Amino acid sequence: MKGFTLKSCKFCFVARGPGETGQARALAKFLKKKGGKVLFCLLQEKNLFFLKDDREFQVFLTPEPKDLKKIVEKEKPEFLLLFNSKIWDKNFKRECPFKKPKFVFCFDSNWLFNSKEYPDYDFLKWAQKYFVLFPEKIFKLGLKEFGGNFKIEKEVENKLIPIGFIPSYLPPKKKKRKMIKMKLGIKKGEKLIFCYFSGFGAGYRNWAFENFLRAIDLLIKKGKKIKAVYIGPKTELQKNWLVKKEGVSAKEYFEILSAADLIFMHQGMVTLAQAISCQIPVICNVSLLKKEMPKLHFWEVLPFKRAGVCEMFSKTTKIKKIARKIDELLLNMKKITEMRKKQKEIFEKGEEKFFKELGKICAN
Repeated sequence: MKGFTLKSCKFCFVARGPGETGQARALAKFLKKKGGKVLFCLLQEKNLFFLKDDREFQVFLTPEPKDLKKIVEKEKPEFLLLFNSKIWDKNFKRECPFKKPKFVFCFDSNWLFNSKEYPDYDFLKWAQKYFVLFPEKIFKLGLKEFGGNFKIEKEVENKLIPIGFIPSYLPPKKKKRKMIKMKLGIKKGEKLIFCYFSGFGAGYRNWAFENFLRAIDLLIKKGKKIKAVYIGPKTELQKNWLVKKEGVSAKEYFEILSAADLIFMHQGMVTLAQAISCQIPVICNVSLLKKEMPKLHFWEVLPFKRAGVCEMFSKTTKIKKIARKIDELLLNMKKITEMRKKQKEIFEKGEEKFFKELGKICAN
């Protein structure tokens, strides 16, 4: 792309679910600061609140390909950035239904790039590049040849680029974290756990919330000073140690997460990326699926567990075992330091790595 400068380019972001919205938002803000023009398309109206604190780019609702077609044909972006290559139906995945922008990139937090092996998770075929939002070490650990469970199509291997985490936010300073805890009503000496079990893109993990509640009740009875912030669908449940938050923006979500001493969550890759960015110990509670690939969530989290950057339990793990690990990752400095060290070692800033790759692609 001769004479390429970011200020001369328009980027159209398309985000499927809440996780993808968080990822697209982070890269959009990064490119906007570099001088790029940004359009932001959401497939789901319910994800609009994630962007309620963001005023720097235009936001459109595009629930169907025909809606995106109108935006692309009117705005004529040079770059189309699709957050999740499994977007829309097989027709859209096979062929672009409008005049294709000069560059089309997909961004994924998975290893599902094999139409024969994983037909229920077919991917868009007309992108020039597929950016995988994992550090290279994590990506390799997910592949069969390195002891993982996934196999990539040979035809797409040379188009895949692991670039690290997006978002890759840096944690706030100690003073800021202290202020966030104070606003949440966390007292001196109390440990804060951030808990999130989806309810949007991946579906609500009520059983994981139940496991968490039982484990914390067990620790509270033993005299542990713990508070937890719950973000998710509305619940009438009342606990002295539970702080409930609804409808938080992506900005507030990260601020609360970054102030926590421990993250307890389902398999959500965006939350996991933010936890590792902040070097906060993580416990993922995952289960079997009633789908073509019942062990998919285990396979997705396993590379992170193998790298030592999170712990992983199943739906049926005994509550006492979960409680012990929560206690350990809140109070055992040796274990906390070990996980934080591994998180720091594996962390890669995806926004910056993408920007370097963008320069290479445009130079050619």
